[in-house]
Amino acid sequence: MRLNERYLFSMAAIYALTTAILAAFNEDRLDLYLSVYIIEYFILTLLHSPLKPKTSRMLDATGYALFAIFVIIVAIQVWEILFGGAFL
Repeated sequence: MRLNERYLFSMAAIYALTTAILAAFNEDRLDLYLSVYIIEYFILTLLHSPLKPKTSRMLDATGYALFAIFVIIVAIQVWEILFGGAFL
């Protein structure tokens, strides 16, 4: 199995397992799902590097966008903890 195929298979398997586990615990917060998926994305990307340069550039762009989303989620959670109310 090539590295790209192993990367995609690993990501699909981990995301499915995460979804099953969170659903088993009756978790319904979207921010939790997104945060866990983003962390798993970065871990799997690190474990399967180095990739081809074109693939690596694409994953870097995706990583930047996912990191920005993660920072926004964390900022909203911190806002709610510090100020005791919903952000929006």
